Amino acid sequence: MIIALSSLPGSGVEDISKLLALQLGIKYLPKETILKKMAKKHRKSVQEIESLLTSEKFIEELRELINKEAKSTHVIIDWPLACWVASDSMKVFLYMTQKSRANVITKKAKIPLSDAKEKLRKEDDELKQNILSLLGINIYDVKNFDLAMNMDKIGIEGAASVIMRYLKNIKTR
Repeated sequence: MIIALSSLPGSGVEDISKLLALQLGIKYLPKETILKKMAKKHRKSVQEIESLLTSEKFIEELRELINKEAKSTHVIIDWPLACWVASDSMKVFLYMTQKSRANVITKKAKIPLSDAKEKLRKEDDELKQNILSLLGINIYDVKNFDLAMNMDKIGIEGAASVIMRYLKNIKTR
């Protein structure tokens, strides 16, 4: 099984992914690891590989790599693109208000709140546009996900708990 988590930038998806992987005893496969594997395969830098994100060839290779990783074990991936390239993944969307996300960024990056809001706005727009132009999918449309939740009031542990309960109640095919 592939559990693919997507979120708005600053929503804490990495922390939730790590916590779920630990609780479920499954492999955590972050975006950075995937990109490093692709870079090694092509003998390129991670930055060069990231510049290829809009090519269909890259998407197909990404699909193959993720499915290969998930063939021998269950995996959790926290990358919006993975939600759409991973075969039969369980897609989870986590969101928070811009104010909550900006507060998180302000604390982590030690930048003013106004700068954090602008950074998030740019990242949101870029991510949405990239996936929309590449795959024709609005990654912020919750109808495209198996599970979507607002984390403003439940936090990381609460979100992980909801996802765990959801997984226990999934009907197997």
